[in-house]
Amino acid sequence: MKIRVFLDTNVFIYAFEFPKSNSRKIIELLNQNEIEAVISEKVLSEIQRYFLRHYGKELANTFRNYLFASCTIIPAVFALKEMKRYRGLIKDKDLEQLAVTKGLGLKYLISYDRDFEPFEEYKTPKGFLENMNIKSSTSEF
Repeated sequence: MKIRVFLDTNVFIYAFEFPKSNSRKIIELLNQNEIEAVISEKVLSEIQRYFLRHYGKELANTFRNYLFASCTIIPAVFALKEMKRYRGLIKDKDLEQLAVTKGLGLKYLISYDRDFEPFEEYKTPKGFLENMNIKSSTSEF
């Protein structure tokens, strides 16, 4: 059975911009159908804005289509109850990601964002690969 993980925005960006990164290895696992990726609407929006700003409309649209095809996208409304529960325990910018992870009972929230450190689900890309007994590169991301 495939493991379901929440992937934060930075995993996709680092995977694209750093071909030898641990984030790229995680996206390769996703592309090989070895993991199931869950993202929130906020992550979808952040990725679209990033690629539009830095790479243009065509690549932003290509990435958007990729996310719809490869990830389960959880609507923000799903996370509202959990967001109330965790508000004040984490920055608002990270609240939806945590709420979706907790609401779905996911074991892993993969990110390179130390704001998630107090939560047991948080793993850096390197930490996740090491937990899965997959050879990682030296960087955390």
